[in-house]
Amino acid sequence: ASYAARRVVLAMGRRGTPRRLDVHGEDLDKVFYDIVEMEAFAGKRMLVVGGGDSAVESALGLMNQSGTEVTLSYRGSALSRVKERNREKFDRAVGAGRVRVMFDSQVREIRHDVVVLDHEDDARIVPNDFVVIRIGGDAPHAFLERLGVRIVEKDVPIVTSNAKVG
Repeated sequence: ASYAARRVVLAMGRRGTPRRLDVHGEDLDKVFYDIVEMEAFAGKRMLVVGGGDSAVESALGLMNQSGTEVTLSYRGSALSRVKERNREKFDRAVGAGRVRVMFDSQVREIRHDVVVLDHEDDARIVPNDFVVIRIGGDAPHAFLERLGVRIVEKDVPIVTSNAKVG
C-alpha cells in the first residue's frame, strides 16, 4: 500500500544505533545494549558501562533484582549528565552498598567470566556474568539524508508558570 501525505513525522527517539566500546569480547553473548526484563538477571554479577541517565537507570533497576551484584563503570570522575532525581537515587544506592561505582575507569576487555577495566593507573579484573553498555547511540542521519530527508534539530523550550489554575 502507498499513502499520500504533505508531511511525514519520523518519531524515532534520540538513541539510534547503540554506540560500541570497540573492545575485545564485545561480541560475546553476555553483552547487552539495553535491558527489557531486568528480572532475568537476578542473582547475576552485572557491569553497567556509562555515565548518563540510561546507565544509572539500568544500574538502579538491576540492583532491585534479588541477589544481583551491580557495578557501574564510567570514564568520567563524576556523574555530570544525569537528572537530579536519578543522581539522588544512585548516591543512596552507592551509600547503601547496593551499587559499586568505579569512576575514571574504561573497559579494556570483556571475557567470559570477568571484565578487565583500566582504572586509575592499573588494570582491575572484575568477576562478571553480564555487561550492559549504555553509552548512547548514533542517529541514522546519513541513511535518512540519502532518502532525501532534511534533518532539523530544535531545542524544545520548557515552559514554566507560577499562575494558579482554577
